[in-house]
Amino acid sequence: MKIAGIYLAAGQSRRMGVSKVSLKLSEEVALGSVALSELERCALAPLIVVVRADDNLAWLPPVAAGGSRRTETCLTAHLGLSFSLRCGLNAILPLQPDAVVVALADQPFISRHMVNRLIDTYKRSPELDYVASANEGVAMPPALFSRSMFTALQELNGDQGAAILLRSGEYKGTVLEADSARSFMDADTFTEFRAISREWSLRRSEKS
Repeated sequence: MKIAGIYLAAGQSRRMGVSKVSLKLSEEVALGSVALSELERCALAPLIVVVRADDNLAWLPPVAAGGSRRTETCLTAHLGLSFSLRCGLNAILPLQPDAVVVALADQPFISRHMVNRLIDTYKRSPELDYVASANEGVAMPPALFSRSMFTALQELNGDQGAAILLRSGEYKGTVLEADSARSFMDADTFTEFRAISREWSLRRSEKS
């Protein structure tokens, strides 16, 4: 079974006015690099990182040994999230994957454990259209989509994300509750980024 990955890192960060994936959680670690490093430890081939044309890519971590990561520049990213997703899908469709995992670059607490649970669940039940993460029962990314949903994903418009399909009731899927709502912390504002930075520092101190 071939499962690809799409890492959406082409957001405009309009509310912040800067490229949020490049914001530093520490001197060595950029916000956008954290979940990407986790995804690279999962069996995703290829792993497509969708970026804007003006991104200097300095936030990207080194490619993992034997990794299949590559970047895809989305010239239409400014038109909305759906266009970034479409760019990623167009990059993987020629490889005919059975499914794709979609993750967001501004959620640094997404873990490889969460992603591997999606993959393992789908492998046990390949008749499912999707397997999504969940926070108090609400489906959200990261999520795995079977090829049965690729056309619907490509037909999304503007800032519509895949979550609208997960909540539509039109597809057969399952949701996996995360251990903590903090797993889904994202940085749409500087206030949210500061909260993420505090949580990041706390977790680092607990590990040391």
